[in-house]
Amino acid sequence: MMKKVLDLKPKDMFYYVFSSYLLIGMHISIEHVGGYGLYLPFNIIGWIFISILIGLGLYQISRTERLIYSNLFIYCVIGSALMLLPFFYSNNVHAYLAVMRMLGLVGGLLLYLSFQQFEFKKEEKIRFLYVILGSVIIQILLRSFSLFDPEFGAMAQKNVFATFLATGTAIALFLLVNEKDGFNNIIKQILVFSIPFLSCIHIYYLQSRTGYLSLIIGVGFILLFGDRRNKNLLIGIGLLFIGLVAGSITKRETIAKSEKQYSGNTRLATYQLTFEMIKDNPVLGVGYGNFLSAFRSHYAKRKKDDPSIETIGNNNMDHPHNEILYWTVEGGIIPLIGLLIIAGAFLIMIWRTNQKSSMAMLGLSLPIFIHTQLELPFYISLIHWFLFIFIIYMIDSEISRQFEINIEILSIFRVLSLSIPIIISVYMITTLRTASAITRFERTGYKDPSLLVSIGNPHAWQKKYETLIMKLNLNIAKKTKDIDKLKDYISWAENYVQHSPYLFIYYDLATAYESLGNRDKAWEIYRYAQYLYPGAKWRD
Repeated sequence: MMKKVLDLKPKDMFYYVFSSYLLIGMHISIEHVGGYGLYLPFNIIGWIFISILIGLGLYQISRTERLIYSNLFIYCVIGSALMLLPFFYSNNVHAYLAVMRMLGLVGGLLLYLSFQQFEFKKEEKIRFLYVILGSVIIQILLRSFSLFDPEFGAMAQKNVFATFLATGTAIALFLLVNEKDGFNNIIKQILVFSIPFLSCIHIYYLQSRTGYLSLIIGVGFILLFGDRRNKNLLIGIGLLFIGLVAGSITKRETIAKSEKQYSGNTRLATYQLTFEMIKDNPVLGVGYGNFLSAFRSHYAKRKKDDPSIETIGNNNMDHPHNEILYWTVEGGIIPLIGLLIIAGAFLIMIWRTNQKSSMAMLGLSLPIFIHTQLELPFYISLIHWFLFIFIIYMIDSEISRQFEINIEILSIFRVLSLSIPIIISVYMITTLRTASAITRFERTGYKDPSLLVSIGNPHAWQKKYETLIMKLNLNIAKKTKDIDKLKDYISWAENYVQHSPYLFIYYDLATAYESLGNRDKAWEIYRYAQYLYPGAKWRD
């Protein structure tokens, strides 16, 4: 058995790691406290798998002594470099808060490069698509039979699950048109015919407008540019509609119209305010890591001047729910140019092929892309980032020319092929332990500070960790009348709200001043927080 494992080729190992992530890793459900990025255990686990895939790709370069790339990859590197450039602007006082986002961008580039190194044949890429369908059916079954608490799964957020299902449906229909030899396999038949039906039942259950839109456009491209005379495609479309009808018949609860209206109005108000911020800072932006603070200040000023603006309440708006706006408002025009270079290169590549099949493949990427323009899927769900990169790679490799350069300094790639997976895996495992400790601390009523003391790597959770530690210090200071500790908290909190003006920090800051006997300053903090958060309910 061990000999068989050792005899595996890097390409086979890549496939098995890919499959392990999609069929096992992404479905692991661990209790957590919410949030995004590395605050979510399934994202932490996902980066371990991705780091191994990157390591295998780099090892393949050292093994073959050549690096394979495409024109699109070069444009992605150029665009990404422009997106990274504002990180070094003078207005980036809080840019360290965006470090993980920058590392995620670089990780995505390395993953893309790793896919390219193996020169997968068409049938091998089709096999990857079936693995993705396998992950979709697993999520459907887990949700249908309540085999885990959906609150803690990778698909807990309804729009994330909806666009994941819409992507799976688009892939199934694409395979129904393009897979010529696979339908003598019963498992493949079950996947491609059941997913349009089952996915659409769940998309209807979710009542996700993002899901409906991504499904319509993604499937629409496949219908418009695929072979509409294909009997299998017509069956798939029929099953899709039957699924929607079945969902409408069995679904009893609906989202209130007022709730939908508020959600839509809030999003439009967010876009409007973000556009205003871009107009005020078109060149340099507000600074990486500074959107949360800048948006809250701008919103408060506009709400005071014009009370008719939609009340956002006490939501911590740290993303404008549009990926293009996010990079532009924080970094200015340069990241926007970078994004346009990447998008333009991709669209020109597809346009030049002048083939309907290329446009049909484009439909596979649209559900996730549309989601990025309406929310923040890449931060909530690593699997969306992973699938998006794979689909872009697959389209690129099918319709554009691949280039290669000979590599002479192989030792660099050998070292990186080992060091990247090891460093990232160790970091992620320790982060997972941090997540577990903080989750237990909160779930047990904040009664066991030793859980926080036991944390060895708070880096990815630094903001959460800081607030919990300082809250403990504040409570001790108020009970013991420790003037120095109260002043320490005030100094920390006043710095903290410069980048993260959370409502609860202002409340605790006001109580800290009150404990020092400075009631005037406490009321000043209180009133400023009310100004920042109009409509929020404060504890008196």
